[in-house]
Amino acid sequence: MKMLSGLFGRSPFVHVADHGRKVEECVIRLSTLLSVVLEGGSDKEIRRLATEVSELETVADQVRNKIHEALSGKLMLPVSRSDLFDTVEQQDSMADMAEEIATSFTFRPLPLPKIIHDDIAHFITIVMENCTLASGVVSKLELLIESSFAERDTETVMKLIDELRGRDDSTRDAYLEATRKIYAADDNLSSVEIVLWVKIMSLLQGLSAYADRTTNGLRIVIENQRN
Repeated sequence: MKMLSGLFGRSPFVHVADHGRKVEECVIRLSTLLSVVLEGGSDKEIRRLATEVSELETVADQVRNKIHEALSGKLMLPVSRSDLFDTVEQQDSMADMAEEIATSFTFRPLPLPKIIHDDIAHFITIVMENCTLASGVVSKLELLIESSFAERDTETVMKLIDELRGRDDSTRDAYLEATRKIYAADDNLSSVEIVLWVKIMSLLQGLSAYADRTTNGLRIVIENQRN
């Protein structure tokens, strides 16, 4: 069984792991931008970081294209080609969403009144933690392939996947509370600013959802190996 990865080829999995790292870099740069926003940083710094997020998203796309090329070939794989493709697409959507969030902060100066600061900060923290969990799961894909999905390794990964899924309620609750606070801040924010903040909260929720879908894609890969 240890010969499995050598018999079927590793190339797509090398690219998937590399893609995961590029997506993680993109999200980390977004996290830096969000920290600047929470700290009341300058619009110039926010625009600079947004540009860097976009550049990293482009790099992630380039790696994704390599995966598409590898998966369209005749290389034999120890996992479902379609399952792996779907997982990569969900993972790539994390980078797409990170870019959209970052770009949203460049449309106009966006004040962050004290009345909504803590709830938004709390929600951002949860979303970033969810993305970190997803990155941790993806980083173990090569290990799973190398060990031919050994029970011990799959159980470790499944626990991480379950941990992320178990955060659904806290993520949703934090999203709803932050959104309610934004709508209630109409004395501190203009209508346009409220709409933009609500949109950003929705995009952050979407980023978290893609993190969950990415790990769920790997769950399917693992479960199919068990059947």
